Amino acid sequence: MIYSNGFYKLEGTNLIFGPNFVLNKDYELRSSSKDTYTYPVDGWYWFDSLEEACTFLNLDINDYQPVEDNDN
Repeated sequence: MIYSNGFYKLEGTNLIFGPNFVLNKDYELRSSSKDTYTYPVDGWYWFDSLEEACTFLNLDINDYQPVEDNDN
């Protein structure tokens, strides 16, 4: 997965990404309305890049970069 702008949530060591929307039974987050929410929403934030998300969440960006497949 290639991260870009979108919704990000850190659960344990897992960085969850929703590029366009996040839906569950209690709320909906949509990229078209990203500027209207008060963050965090159940742990979700909007960031314009993976780098911005990692900086804010104090994460090592290298842990969340796509891994190149060297088996081929």
